[in-house]
Amino acid sequence: MMERAGIELKNLAKWFGTRIALAPVTLTVAPGEVVAVVGPNGAGKSTLLRILAGALHPSAGSASIAGWDVVVEPLRARLRLGYLPQKLGVPLSTVVGDLAALVAAVRGLPAEAGAEALADFGLADRLDAMLGEMSGGQRQRAMLALATLGPIEALVLDEPSISLDTEGAEDVREAIRAARHAGAAVLFASHYLSDVALLADRIAVMVEGRLVACGTVEELALTAGVPWDARAAEAPIERIYRILVRGRPDPQRAPGLTLVRGGAA
Repeated sequence: MMERAGIELKNLAKWFGTRIALAPVTLTVAPGEVVAVVGPNGAGKSTLLRILAGALHPSAGSASIAGWDVVVEPLRARLRLGYLPQKLGVPLSTVVGDLAALVAAVRGLPAEAGAEALADFGLADRLDAMLGEMSGGQRQRAMLALATLGPIEALVLDEPSISLDTEGAEDVREAIRAARHAGAAVLFASHYLSDVALLADRIAVMVEGRLVACGTVEELALTAGVPWDARAAEAPIERIYRILVRGRPDPQRAPGLTLVRGGAA
């Protein structure tokens, strides 16, 4: 059997009527690799991630999780995927402990595994609470705990640090590091560029539904003409982002960087 990549997008596109939400995108995230997707609001980040999760069907191209096409073999793909959406898709009347038990059962784990996952995120005392009774940060941590429950081969997170305090944001970072260490392919979208710089092996920059650049943070810095110091990773990432999104990066400055023209990587 051929070796399977964690996440593969091949000429993936989505349009709604005449509006192009996602131009053809080709991108691979290898097992044990973390790729961050950044870009302004409306860039197509959530559309891309929702297609991977099976919440949207692509208009063209394909997407796969651990080699399983998300349209052709949706159940096989989803069983290997941990997904955290930007917006909660579960009724607020749901009891968090019941939800955890359900997710554990779907993944072939005992109900206790779901409760333990919530406890690991500081929610042991909220098992009997309804989601609507929890704060936004607590709900986010609960959904993150369940997204990372059990053996998964890919982790897809849409703005995972939203609504979280400092401790919760560190939980997100630790979850991403743990998934990488376990060999999962991780793809996450975030507006927290300091997290992106510290966590991502590669960064994919999207603008108006198109993937305009993809490379390591050092490569992006070089092509943006921004001095880079890995010991102070947070410092220049905002400048790099602005140049790549609004300016005209020079591909000759970083030959190893993938600069996309016409929307395909």
